[in-house]
Amino acid sequence: MSRRGAGLFAAGLGFLAGLLVACLLFAVLVAPKKRVVARWDAPGGVYHALIVDDGPSPAALFGSLHRWRLYLGRDAERPSYGHFVSLPELPDLYGQDGSKWQESRVNWTPGGVRFTFWTGHELFVPGRAYENGR
Repeated sequence: MSRRGAGLFAAGLGFLAGLLVACLLFAVLVAPKKRVVARWDAPGGVYHALIVDDGPSPAALFGSLHRWRLYLGRDAERPSYGHFVSLPELPDLYGQDGSKWQESRVNWTPGGVRFTFWTGHELFVPGRAYENGR
């Protein structure tokens, strides 16, 4: 291999290595965090409504928007199996504790749960979506 060919080969390997490191760093920065910032327990304590912060949105520059989900299910500590509803990507205006989410209200009924945002918007999830194994 000529000197020029070896130089191009080394430059190509360096570029690929840098690209791989950049992809790994990006994946770590936007990986879901699943941090619970608000919780409302149903009467009887069997079911829970949680607001989960999944961390920075990959579409947002420098993580200024967060991915939020409403979780309804039995597992309040590590929400995994249950019903998730994606919520709009919102700026992290609420601090680390998600204090604005705490201003929301949850009304549990036999037919389901009504989530009322602090803005006045409402979301109703029927009980069949999160009860008895979804």
